[in-house]
Amino acid sequence: MAQAAGGLYDVLDGFRKDSAALPIDLRDLAGRSTREAINAIVEALVPENGDGDRIRASLNEALSSCLDGEETFDFDAITDEVLMDVMVAYATQCVFEQIVLDSDRAFNKAATPQQAEEAEKALFELVRAVTEKHMRPPA
Repeated sequence: MAQAAGGLYDVLDGFRKDSAALPIDLRDLAGRSTREAINAIVEALVPENGDGDRIRASLNEALSSCLDGEETFDFDAITDEVLMDVMVAYATQCVFEQIVLDSDRAFNKAATPQQAEEAEKALFELVRAVTEKHMRPPA
């Protein structure tokens, strides 16, 4: 998961420097639908190993949440702020998924499905807040 994070950062930041060394050239995705671009980025970064499905889900979620609202992909729109948003979203997803996986079936012990859903949402928000605190540069 960490290796995919490095690859994600390299792809989103590297196109400004030397896109020839990257697994995908974002300029080739310009003008395509944002969904197509996200799929292409994810496919270029997901390794063929046991974590592939988890990495795919985390990358999809992070990119979708940060590029939401854009119909067509524009690599010039990936500013430093968007890059940081994507990296925080990806780290949040990875940590959250790992906690849920490690919790075994703890959420199944909730009295109602709504209680389990509320607990998951609260946990996700906590993970997001802690991730933001540790990843974002001080203002």
